[in-house]
Amino acid sequence: MKSNQHTTFIQKNYQKQKPFSSFLPGIAGKKGIPLWSFYVNRGQVITSFGRRDKNGAILEFFPANAAYMYTKTIGFRTFIRVDGIIYEFFKEDGLNQTLYVERDSVSISEVNEAIQVKVTVKYFTLPNEKIGALVRKVTFENLSLSKKHIEVLDGLTQILPSGIDYGGFKAISNLLQSWMDVDFNPGYAFYKLRASTGDSAEVSEVTDGNFYISKLENETVKIIADTKLVFDTDTSFSKPYGFMYHGYDAFKDKPQVVVNQVPCAFSLFACELDKVVTLNTLVGYTSDKNLLDEYVEKLNTSYLMSKDKENNELHRELTSAIDTETAEPLFDAYLKQCYLDNLLRGGEPFPIETKSGVASYHLFSRKHGDLERDYNFFVIEPEYYSQGNGNFRDVLQNRRSDTLFHSFVKDHNLWHFASLISADGYNPLSIEGIQFEYQGKVVYKGLDGFIEKPFTPGSIYKKLIDLGYDDEQAENTMKVILKESTPNIKASFGEGYWNDHFTYIYDLIEGYLDIYPETEQALLFEKKVYRFFDNHTDVLPRSEKTVLTKDGKVRQYGALAHHHGHSDWLLIQNKPVEVTLASKLLTLVLNKYGLLDPAGIGLSYDANKPGWNDAMNGLPGLFGSGVSEMFELKRLNQYVLNAFKQHPANHIEVLTPLVDLIRAYESLQGEGHQLWDQRTTALETYREALKQPLSLSWIDTKAAVRVLERIQADLEVAERRAHEIDPVYPTYLTYEAVRYEPILDNGQPKIGNYKLPLVKVLEFKMNPIPAFLEAPARYLKQTKDVAQARALYQTIKGTELYDAKMKFYQTSVSLDAYSNEIGRIRAFTKGWLERESNFLHMTYKYLLGLLKAGLYDEFYNEMDTNMVCFMDPEVYGRSPLENSSFIATSTNPDPKKHGQGFVSRLSGSTAEMLSMYKEMFIGKHPFTVVDNQLVLSFKPVLNKRFFKEGKVSFKFFNTKVTYINPLGLNTYDKAARITDIEVIDAFGSHWIKGDQLTQLASNVRSGGIDQINVYINREEAK
Repeated sequence: MKSNQHTTFIQKNYQKQKPFSSFLPGIAGKKGIPLWSFYVNRGQVITSFGRRDKNGAILEFFPANAAYMYTKTIGFRTFIRVDGIIYEFFKEDGLNQTLYVERDSVSISEVNEAIQVKVTVKYFTLPNEKIGALVRKVTFENLSLSKKHIEVLDGLTQILPSGIDYGGFKAISNLLQSWMDVDFNPGYAFYKLRASTGDSAEVSEVTDGNFYISKLENETVKIIADTKLVFDTDTSFSKPYGFMYHGYDAFKDKPQVVVNQVPCAFSLFACELDKVVTLNTLVGYTSDKNLLDEYVEKLNTSYLMSKDKENNELHRELTSAIDTETAEPLFDAYLKQCYLDNLLRGGEPFPIETKSGVASYHLFSRKHGDLERDYNFFVIEPEYYSQGNGNFRDVLQNRRSDTLFHSFVKDHNLWHFASLISADGYNPLSIEGIQFEYQGKVVYKGLDGFIEKPFTPGSIYKKLIDLGYDDEQAENTMKVILKESTPNIKASFGEGYWNDHFTYIYDLIEGYLDIYPETEQALLFEKKVYRFFDNHTDVLPRSEKTVLTKDGKVRQYGALAHHHGHSDWLLIQNKPVEVTLASKLLTLVLNKYGLLDPAGIGLSYDANKPGWNDAMNGLPGLFGSGVSEMFELKRLNQYVLNAFKQHPANHIEVLTPLVDLIRAYESLQGEGHQLWDQRTTALETYREALKQPLSLSWIDTKAAVRVLERIQADLEVAERRAHEIDPVYPTYLTYEAVRYEPILDNGQPKIGNYKLPLVKVLEFKMNPIPAFLEAPARYLKQTKDVAQARALYQTIKGTELYDAKMKFYQTSVSLDAYSNEIGRIRAFTKGWLERESNFLHMTYKYLLGLLKAGLYDEFYNEMDTNMVCFMDPEVYGRSPLENSSFIATSTNPDPKKHGQGFVSRLSGSTAEMLSMYKEMFIGKHPFTVVDNQLVLSFKPVLNKRFFKEGKVSFKFFNTKVTYINPLGLNTYDKAARITDIEVIDAFGSHWIKGDQLTQLASNVRSGGIDQINVYINREEAK
């Protein structure tokens, strides 16, 4: 098992190795139709693929544990008859089997020594075509010196017709066989239903379908769709008895019965194998059967070779933004894979000129659903310019570094996600991308009616193609229409309100100002474009969600109430409210400050959901709060406070109830339960006011500064109190009601929406949860006390948060002392999922925290055992270029799983890795404003191990930057200094003394500089 510097992960005898699952990227280019495709290291690896979502499966979707069993049976199979004997390649007991994982494809090979034949199979998705298809190239190579006559049956044991939904097939697959049919056409088979399957009065014809096209080199082959013809009475599909009993000539002429069974899709051919022949197959979906004749005509080895190259180039171009060259080629390749996987969840920004300016339309994104995350219903839109769905936290985090790699993004992501924050500080969960609304006056023939409704670039482009426009005409017309359109954010409530979601907004602000610092005032105070999303969901006051359970416990249940509304946005006089970012941030800070818990330490989980760790789902019921969110509020509040002080003359227009909330906060007094009650009452009063007809009022920054200073002082106290509870900072606090009284209704206990009696708590007792890694990770990224950060790091190394055997970190110390009431985390196996595992996203947050806190030696000391690219693939169990969601720790009761990664790739860990890359290679705040002039400063924190012959190179926008370090120093050593910078552009070479660029800084940002050489201690090295 190995991974080389060319990004190929090679696993020999792969079916004997630890099982793992992964997927092809599902990127078909801007003008292609994507398919999703999952694979495992069993059988012929492809375990499921299809269009859009699980309801569009072409090969049935199975969760990972089932996929490991069924792939070798109902997936792709290869049977070869030589000298009257049939051999099946890629059986589990086969030898000389090798798996090759590339960034854009997956391949397998097997050498059969008995017959001296090698079979190689390569899979990738078809790029930039009008149909979505999985490409399967099977190469048969004769290793002997003489020709061989071979008879081959190669293809899918089962293929589903289109129109079969995921749940339906799982439940009534026997019944659904009654609708299934196959149309045979020259060169392909078309798999469809005869009619709609719903039990309704309206029955419709089905015209779309899945297809199977196959050729041997340039010649069409016989396609077998009759599963019983192949396997006869063997319903286990173990042996192809039908093929075994009959010779090739007799078998190929047998009539096929393709009804009342799930069909198959096999290519049948015979040939004299001299050296090499290739079987080329496309399996996919189309709504227009007439397109398939075109692909039958063009399909041949040369065509697929060109598509293979095009697919590879597409992925190379996408990842070129993070081209890096160090002395660690595995690390360089890992950065590219992280970049790719990051954009698969967050999307690749694509600039679109609109009536509102340049919008970033994020292509190729998808929700992180896979074989091991079988609970998530992913979507990959099968259209041109494809974008998928996602969750607020996930998409936001994975777009965190967009402006670092694509300067044109500017503040688009900030506008997108800050607009989704509601007036109560919460936000929708489900992010459904962006649509466009046409505002122009030109009427386009054939488009009237179509562009009167919101549309996507892909839908308008396809409509134009369908109207007869050629590619260039369609693209140009699409651009003209979009230029007269405005972007419209689409989102929905989803499943609830997680209290950590707001904590990522400041990351977008910081990332934007790192590149465009000179625009801060305009960003905050001048652009009145931020709306308030309306989830049509209220967070209930304490009097309606504090209940007495049947076993006499006081809990917080049923915190939300849903109501109907006709707009996604908060309205004033039937128009969406629009304010500045400063107003939006002030609203957010004041809402979150109101959530400080009874001890004034953490932010309460008052809306049915916890924070980042979803598996702590019991915390809201236990009046739980998060110290992590407190740290993040402190960081955000400090920024807003500093910005308001810097711009004191500005007035801010806010929702009128916010003015009353500020006054209420200013009048807070007392301490303990009394103070908490006043603060919470103020927040509840504000929330109630939001339900009434609204207006806007003006305040000046001085009034805002006063309340922000009070908040900051309270949060400083909260931080100190948290440290007093536990030197590594508690992540979660829970509260037990020790005194309470019933809430009465006409003398009787009042029953709430949760169907339990309501009570009022008079006194709480705090119960901290044992240490988690999250609070320390969040503390580190906002502290400026290096000594305190180092002490925290050293303390953590001595706790159960550090897995001494595996030398990496885990989510928490033992939770054995707690009941299942804290959440499903307690019911999980130790060292598994979120429970005491190395949850890679959180471990990477912690590593990033070390960097941000200035603990550079500590960071590099942890790298080899905490970054997956440096882990042993034999232990990790999959490509060390690909992140897992979690890695089993030594607390897990199965020693064989210790150090093994589970749940593939799409994770927030990639966002953290890109942030670490920025800190390592560029440094904090690359662009600043000094004396009203834009300045670019490189401040790398690179360990000397990364320098290859004294050089490290990376890409910064369009510029290749090379650090030249002849003395071999760590760039963060006191002795290391940037002494000279050489800038190379179209006009030649320019030398600058010192470590800053001034006149040329904006040229770098706009992509006008070809190369920069940065010299470290140049004079001393001479």
